[in-house]
Amino acid sequence: MKKLISVILAISMIMLMFIPAFAKVGEEHNHEECSTYPVIIIRGMDFGGLTVDYGTENSTPAINADVPEIIKAVFKAILTGIFTFNIDNAFDVVLGCAYDIFKYMSMDENGDSLYNIGQPKYPESADNYEDLCNGDWGEFGMVRTCIEKLPDGHTYYLNYDWRLDPFVVSDEINALVNSAVEETGHDKVNIVCCSMGGLMTVAYLTEYGYEKVNRCLFMSSTFCGAQVASDLLCGRLEITADNLYNFLASLVSEQPAVEFLINGLYKIGAFKGLTKITDFVIDNYKQDIYDKVLKPVFCNMLPLWGLVQTEDYETAKAFVFGNNTDENVSLISKADKLQEMMKGRTELINNMIDDGVEIAVVAHYDAPLAPVYENADFNGDGTLETYQMSGYATVAKYGETLGDDYVPANPKYLSPDKVVDLSTALFPEYTYIIKGATHVGGNYGSEYADFLIWLLTFDGEFYAGASERYPQFMVSDSDLTLSKFE
Repeated sequence: MKKLISVILAISMIMLMFIPAFAKVGEEHNHEECSTYPVIIIRGMDFGGLTVDYGTENSTPAINADVPEIIKAVFKAILTGIFTFNIDNAFDVVLGCAYDIFKYMSMDENGDSLYNIGQPKYPESADNYEDLCNGDWGEFGMVRTCIEKLPDGHTYYLNYDWRLDPFVVSDEINALVNSAVEETGHDKVNIVCCSMGGLMTVAYLTEYGYEKVNRCLFMSSTFCGAQVASDLLCGRLEITADNLYNFLASLVSEQPAVEFLINGLYKIGAFKGLTKITDFVIDNYKQDIYDKVLKPVFCNMLPLWGLVQTEDYETAKAFVFGNNTDENVSLISKADKLQEMMKGRTELINNMIDDGVEIAVVAHYDAPLAPVYENADFNGDGTLETYQMSGYATVAKYGETLGDDYVPANPKYLSPDKVVDLSTALFPEYTYIIKGATHVGGNYGSEYADFLIWLLTFDGEFYAGASERYPQFMVSDSDLTLSKFE
C-alpha cells in the first residue's frame, strides 16, 4: 500500500512539474489569437521624478525645493541689499538660491549628468508594479487605464532621465519594444508618446526604424519641438503684463474671490507696475541669470537643443556658446545631430504612413503659457504651444481668434471658434484638436482616458474624426469630459 501511495505521489509531482509548461503553451496560443497590440507609454518631462543616489539610503530629490530654505534665502537677499546698499549683492544671493535648488540637474559639457541621478525603472509589463496600477493623472492615469482595458501583460511604461541625449533614450525605447514583442508574441507595438516623449520617439524611429510599430500616438507631444526651448536658449526672456495676468488668472479660475482680486489689480495697472520691476531685472541681470543658473543647469541638456526650432538654432548656439565652441564641441556635435533628426522628421513620418503605420496627433489649446519668454502669448495647454504640438497648425494668440475675415485653405480644418486652422499642419487628416484639455490629459476614469483606448484599439480606417463620438475638434471640461465642438 505504501508503495502504491509513493507511486501516486511521484506521478503527481511529475504532473505538477509540467503544469507551467502546459500553461505556457496555452498563453502562447492566446497571444496568437489576440488582436490587440501591446502599448508602450513614453512619459514626458518629470522634474520631480529624478533622484540623487537613487536606491540608496542617501537618496534625495534632484530638485531641492525646500520651502523654509527658500524663504530664508529671500530674507537673506533682502537683508544683504539693505545692509550693503547694493542690489547686486542681494541678487547674487537670489541666484545662488536658485542654483542650489536645481544644481543636481546639471549636465557637463558632453551632455552627461554631473551627479548620480536615477529614477524608477519598469522593464516588465506595467501590471507587475503596484504604483502603476494605481495611477490617477496624466501618463500614470493612461497606464492604469490601459492595464485595466487592454489584455493582461499588454501595457508597458517607459520612465527615463529626460535630460539625456534622445538617442541614448532611444536605446531604452528599443529595449522595451523588443521586450513587449517577445513577451506578448506580437510582431508590433503601439506607441503613445507624451510631451517630451515625442522627441524621444522621433529619435527611436530615426535610429531603429518603424518596422515594429503598428500605431503611434503623439499626445501633447514635442515631435515638432517647443517654442519655449527656442526662446530660452536664444536668450529671449520677457515678462509682459498681459501674459503674466493671463497666466495667474488661469491658475485661480476656480477661486472666484482670488480671481476677482487678480482682475481688479489688472484693471488698475498693477501688473504693468510689476513688469517694470521684472524689466529692470532682465535688463540688468539677464547675463547673470544665464551664467549662474540657466547655462550651468539647463543649457547643456541635449533634449532642449532638439526642441529648438530650426530657424532659431544658429542664434541659440551663438547666444549660449559665443566664442567657446571649441570647449563645447562634443555637445554641439550631438545637438547638430538632433537638429538633423528633426529636419528629417516629416519625411520619416510620411514614410511611416505610406508603409501602413497609423498615426494620430492630439493637441490642446485655450490655456496660457508660463509668462517668462518672448513668445509666451502663443496659445497652448499651459505647458506647450499648440503651434508645435499640432505639427504647425495656424493658431491665434491666446485670447484672440484668427479673425472673422480669415479664410482657411480648407474650411473643414478650421475650429468653430476660428482659433486653430489645421490646413497648415503637417498631418491635418490625422490631427485632433481639443479645446480646454490639460497637458497630456488621460486622467484615470475620465472620458479622455476612454478616448485614448479608442485610439489604441479602433479597427477601421484610422483618421481624425473616424468616430462620431470623437470628432476632429472637441471641447474638454475640467474633468476631461469630451464633447463635440460646435
